[in-house]
Amino acid sequence: MKKSFAEIVAKEQSRALERVLAKVPLWAGIDLQIPGSLAAEQCSSAATALYKAELLNDCKTIADLTGGLGVDCWAFAQNAKTVYHNELNAELSEAVQSNFSKLGITNVEFSAAKAEDRLASLPDVDAIYLDPSRRDGTGRKVFLVEDCRPDVLAMLPALLGKAATVLIKLSPMADLTMLRERFGRNLRELHIVSSGGEVKELLLKLTREPNKSVSIIATNLHDKLEFAPEEEVEAQAAYPTSADDLHNGLLFEPDPAITKAGAFKLPCTRYNLTKLGRFTHLYLSPDKQAFGKYYHVENIFDWGREGFKACAAKYPCAEVSARNVPMSSDELKARLKVRPSADFHIFGVTIDLPTGQQRKLIAAKRDS
Repeated sequence: MKKSFAEIVAKEQSRALERVLAKVPLWAGIDLQIPGSLAAEQCSSAATALYKAELLNDCKTIADLTGGLGVDCWAFAQNAKTVYHNELNAELSEAVQSNFSKLGITNVEFSAAKAEDRLASLPDVDAIYLDPSRRDGTGRKVFLVEDCRPDVLAMLPALLGKAATVLIKLSPMADLTMLRERFGRNLRELHIVSSGGEVKELLLKLTREPNKSVSIIATNLHDKLEFAPEEEVEAQAAYPTSADDLHNGLLFEPDPAITKAGAFKLPCTRYNLTKLGRFTHLYLSPDKQAFGKYYHVENIFDWGREGFKACAAKYPCAEVSARNVPMSSDELKARLKVRPSADFHIFGVTIDLPTGQQRKLIAAKRDS
């Protein structure tokens, strides 16, 4: 039976509500208004919103110029005296006002205007937050900071004129070196935030006063690795002395936030790790200091037809990853013809040894 337009809309709203409550379970039990699936798709999770609020926990007045569904404002409002929520979409702004009233939040002021216009009328505040849209006029995703709307680079002088601190959320795909160059000495901290095994947010904390250096913070919301770019440059990586070293200690796969942060050599000096290869970002670890995944190496197979055959026969069910070898993970999985399994993992890797490079298959069991 063909569904009516009203039924289609109701189903879409139901899905949007489910998505929001999965991200912000503390909002359950409230008759929430969710005008459209895009707002639900783009809103922050409670965990990432509270992380941002912690970065601004000494700020009493905070303005969110791209308020959206208001999850970040909700988090800011937990500690700030006054929060300004601005959202270009008037319908969405009204929905957030209604939702906040039901949630008992009374220290948020609302407006519906372009971010640039609201900034012009905004009183001086302690901090301003922006999450610019990463879609162009045709709806396609963009990754360059100057292609996002509003253009935070063009607005930066005016933003820092109204607030001593500016926090900006950008695409996880953005290039960190480019961001450091574009924002210059106003950039104080660059946070790479992961959740559920993938990088969710890049957060730039900027200050009115110029900074001598930037701190890079990789975090999974529980653990973190903080360093200065020059520490990575100066770090010395240790490499295996032989393939037999792969049986020493645990095999460590860094959290995606660490890899995105560009901390490749630093974990060796910070956590006493041995790196498998210059461009192979897997490590041998004596313990579980760094945050990521850990495995017990069970077997090592030579790279090639016979090694593939022997590995697949021994481990017919395993996840597969290719690291710094001449094929993708999907291609290696197809070559091995193994079925998925969470218990075992096969890594195709290139190892840097004193005698030269070697390619190997590492069969490992996930550490519990």
